[in-house]
Amino acid sequence: MGIETELKFIDADHVALRALLAEQGATPHGAGFESNVVFDDPSGGLKAKGILLRLREFCGRHILTAKTPVNAPGPAKTCREDETEVTDAVATSAIFADLGLIPALRYEKFRESWSFMDCEVCLDTLPFGRFVEIEGGEQDILACAAALGLDLDKASRETYHELNRQWRLCTGLAPDPSFVFDEASRRELGLG
Repeated sequence: MGIETELKFIDADHVALRALLAEQGATPHGAGFESNVVFDDPSGGLKAKGILLRLREFCGRHILTAKTPVNAPGPAKTCREDETEVTDAVATSAIFADLGLIPALRYEKFRESWSFMDCEVCLDTLPFGRFVEIEGGEQDILACAAALGLDLDKASRETYHELNRQWRLCTGLAPDPSFVFDEASRRELGLG
């Protein structure tokens, strides 16, 4: 249980940032592919309340997360986040079904994470772009972003779900809350 504070930066240059993080002595924590399923009731009641219930597979582990809104002022997004590892994703999904919760959407991400200046810096590749997500205390996030030369004009408090919605709207694509990599992108990322 805890409070998560984060800020995303759009159109990130991962190659330059990776080099700068290494040069500045940041600690790399590896990279991996994430597959996520978001659960909701059939009417979208959790989403309407700003609640995210997610089951994530990352590097062979399954992490169950609930995020609930916290109305905090400032440039970063803040929410309450509760997480736990589960050993059986199929059984967890069945329990959700018993409770009337169904898979509402799927999304995928390739994430490379670093520790830098009391923050977690994530270089995220999604089907609709490259981003940097910085998580930590709000002042630490701003200092970290400045040290990495990230432009606050390209910062966003939005979730990846909302950024996907905006991207689809701007590119003339039909609405789709899910975002997964196509086969060509999977090959480019080395995912087979």
